[in-house]
Amino acid sequence: MGNSKELLPQRKRFDGAMAFRRFTDTIKANGGDDEAYRQAVITETEELFDCEVRELYRLTGGKPNKRHTLPHEVQQAYMVNETLSAYELERMEGTIGGESQQEVNDQIDAVVREQSKQTRKWLPWAK
Repeated sequence: MGNSKELLPQRKRFDGAMAFRRFTDTIKANGGDDEAYRQAVITETEELFDCEVRELYRLTGGKPNKRHTLPHEVQQAYMVNETLSAYELERMEGTIGGESQQEVNDQIDAVVREQSKQTRKWLPWAK
């Protein structure tokens, strides 16, 4: 209207849920299915923490399937890794393919595994 200025988009705090959503969106954009999501979380947990998902929750006192109940350091590690993995999967969009859904999922898992190994190098418990 007249000389009014365009409103800037409202900014929101970036959190672990947003990182996870972006991560799963990039898995989907690369052709991954529900199994690819499940395997990606299993893979990153193994690489980041040297344990299975259930074991991580048990050892830290977290409530299964409720990441916000995990220690902040664990939540941060997931958030960092999923952000970096999403960037890598975005970069690879259109290049992941295969003869079967399993081949596509395996390629996505390989990207997540490699990124998780790189992320772990920066975590304090990796030293």
